[in-house]
Amino acid sequence: MAAEPRPEAARLSLRVKLGYGGAEGAGSLLWTVYYTFFLFFLTDVVKMRAGAAGFIVLVGSLWQALFTPVMGIVSDARRWKWGRRRPFLLASAVPYAIVAWLLFTDLRLTPAWTFVYFLVVTLLYFSVFTLEDVPYTALAAEMTQDYDERTSLVTYRTGWSQLVTIIGAAVPLSLAGLLSGPLGGERAGWSAMAAVLGLLCVPPILLTWRTTRGYELYPQKSDVRWWTMVRAALGNRTFRYTVAIYAASYAAINLLMAVAIYYLKYVMGYGDNMSSLALGVFVIAGTAWLPLIDRAAQRRGKRWAMAVFMAFWALIMGGVMPFVTSRTPVLFWLGLVLASAGGVAATLLTWAMIPDCSEVDEFKSGQRREGLYYGLATFAQQTAVAVTLWLVGLSLGGIGYVPDVPQTPAALLGIKLLFGVGTSFFALVTLVLALRLPLTREKHAALREAIRRRREGERVDTAGFSDVL
Repeated sequence: MAAEPRPEAARLSLRVKLGYGGAEGAGSLLWTVYYTFFLFFLTDVVKMRAGAAGFIVLVGSLWQALFTPVMGIVSDARRWKWGRRRPFLLASAVPYAIVAWLLFTDLRLTPAWTFVYFLVVTLLYFSVFTLEDVPYTALAAEMTQDYDERTSLVTYRTGWSQLVTIIGAAVPLSLAGLLSGPLGGERAGWSAMAAVLGLLCVPPILLTWRTTRGYELYPQKSDVRWWTMVRAALGNRTFRYTVAIYAASYAAINLLMAVAIYYLKYVMGYGDNMSSLALGVFVIAGTAWLPLIDRAAQRRGKRWAMAVFMAFWALIMGGVMPFVTSRTPVLFWLGLVLASAGGVAATLLTWAMIPDCSEVDEFKSGQRREGLYYGLATFAQQTAVAVTLWLVGLSLGGIGYVPDVPQTPAALLGIKLLFGVGTSFFALVTLVLALRLPLTREKHAALREAIRRRREGERVDTAGFSDVL
């Protein structure tokens, strides 16, 4: 029997917040492995041309961008007694593990069929990921409508993300190397590594499915059509800025993660174990920054915290990392720890901003369409990421990158600029957008009060928040 939804004003318990983060753990684990190692796996293990590998990543990301709004609408339109979001978690758990294994399994086909195989598997990965991720992320806006409580809920989600990202960033290289010997080769080692990590994704998804039972505040079906979707997005000023922040910040994150393995291997001269250690330190340091970022957002607001941490991130990535060499390890490790603050701030604060757009939409339309807004946000985010990573693949070819050989000075400089200046550029774009975001804590409170008054048939004055609409 379905559980009754919680009242809007209810605070969330520690158990619920921790359980909610589980599905993010599964999503972030495979996401990190994919965006950190998949391009490298294709170029250096499968021996695919960098341009072809970059094209596969581009198509996969664009597919997710197109499929995500559709999944948001489907999620909003469900009317199951178990809820309109949670059943998708249950349906996606096992397929998620299977597709994780397939992503890093080379069947030793001809070059043309190898390209087709990895293209198809990439499309499958993003389809299953979207099936799990969109309903899951939409739950955050439904579980609580409080401005600061949402930040707290997303902090726990980000904590899960950071903890499993340590595994996703630090374990794959070492685990694949460890398994390669007993299994008879590098390709077999990568395949077994992916199978192990895929299995680890299943329990956290099921944990979230169980823990969030009864916490969907708006189980009713929404009437959402494509033209309504477009008009809602274009007419919501707060959402336009939020989605631009989401796209720019994730372009920075994924550019950094995609180029990091090349930077560690060729600029720093690190092997698999040291590269795994560096990626692990980056994520662990980012986790340590979480309380400070949460406190800054609670005290001064989300957009102020985003602007401050993006400025700091841009300074470190653009002003320190391009000047690091294998002869300056102290500078490298210091920069790594400091730069981690920007990456985790971008993740936490964008996730906390998107739910607030739902109240703007509810005031204007009278409907709760969290899935729609998360879908549209991810569409923009993934489009930006897809183009960014495609350009990374093209740039590697353009700078003369050749796998498994010492790189030319021009290639090393190109890797440094992609890693440092490229990330810094997107961080600065995020900074500018954050400063222009119209929604604040005070305006969100006024908006919620106006929604309450309208439900009770009272007259509503929009003077305190008209610019967010």
